[in-house]
Amino acid sequence: MLHQRYKDIVFWGIAKATVPNYLLRRYVIAPRARNGACHLHLGCGTKYLPDFLNIDGNIFNKIDVWLDVRNGLPFRSESVDSIYSTHMFEHFYADELKRLLRECARVLKSGGGVRLIVPSLESAIAAYTQQRNDWFDPFPQHLDSIGGRFSNFVFCDGQHRTAFDFGYLSEVLREAGFHEVEKSAEGKSRLYGMDVPPYEPGDLKDLPHSLYVEAFK
Repeated sequence: MLHQRYKDIVFWGIAKATVPNYLLRRYVIAPRARNGACHLHLGCGTKYLPDFLNIDGNIFNKIDVWLDVRNGLPFRSESVDSIYSTHMFEHFYADELKRLLRECARVLKSGGGVRLIVPSLESAIAAYTQQRNDWFDPFPQHLDSIGGRFSNFVFCDGQHRTAFDFGYLSEVLREAGFHEVEKSAEGKSRLYGMDVPPYEPGDLKDLPHSLYVEAFK
């Protein structure tokens, strides 16, 4: 497995390489909405969602817009209906996180919202306290101790820059300009209703691995 130090160099290079594409789409060719609405899927990875504009920095994935979101979002203010993202925001440093959330608030229409899914720090602490070794996934490292498994989940071999419980994520969302922030869950959504994209249907109900949050402008 490539060490995170080298991955950081690669990600830095991607960020610089996508700047011309960001400028082109921001000032020359505006990304097109689908079916009269504009729904963004940030950091789509391999999970391409129909009826969304799928955005990612990996050009080898199936995407609609090649972009490193740390450069900003190439959309007009108040032009986007919704933003969806899974297990991406924990990968940003604090300044990058605040800057991106402000960009999300800027491009969203009044009444629009974001649905963010991130690893649950609260559940991880509960699982650690209850000594539930089997709760922790063996990715990216296989470790036997409960402390090692907890660290593996929270820090993900150096890939994660921060960890969220609901209070912290709510705080940074409100600071960015969102006025309503609420907990959600797998298969439940005020923002998308019955059309909410599934993320982890088999996740434990009593102690989910992910924190689901929706916030509205």
